[in-house]
Amino acid sequence: MQNWTPEMWQSGLIGLCVGVVIGYLLLRLTKGSVKKQIKTEAELEQVKTQLNNQKQQLEQHFAESAELLKNIAQDYQKLYVHLANSSTALLPELAQKELFTPNLLAAETVSTPVNSEDGQPRDYSEGSSGILKAEK
Repeated sequence: MQNWTPEMWQSGLIGLCVGVVIGYLLLRLTKGSVKKQIKTEAELEQVKTQLNNQKQQLEQHFAESAELLKNIAQDYQKLYVHLANSSTALLPELAQKELFTPNLLAAETVSTPVNSEDGQPRDYSEGSSGILKAEK
C-alpha cells in the first residue's frame, strides 16, 4: 500500500468538504420540493375525500327523492281509486257517465298534434314572416 502524502490528504479533505457542501445544498433545494409534494399529495387526498362525500350525498339525495316521488304516485293512485269508488257509491245516477274508470288508471294519454301528413309536428311556419320577404 502507498503512503498518503500531505497533498493527498489535503485534496481528500477538500473533496470531502466540497461534497458535504454540495450535499447540503442539494438537500436544501430538494427538501422544499419534497415538502411541496407532500403538501400536494395531502391536498389531493383531501379533495378525493370531499369528492367521495359529495358523490355519496348525491346518491342519497336522488335515492330519497325517488322514494318520495314513488310515495306521491302511490298516494295519488289511492286518492284516485277513493274518488272513483266514492263517486259510484254516492252518485249512482252518474255511474253511466263513467267519470272514473279503471281504464284511466292504466291508460297513458299522449297528445300528438297532427299538423302535417305524416303526423310529425313542424318546427317552421307556413310562409315567410315578412321581414326578408321579397317584394313582388
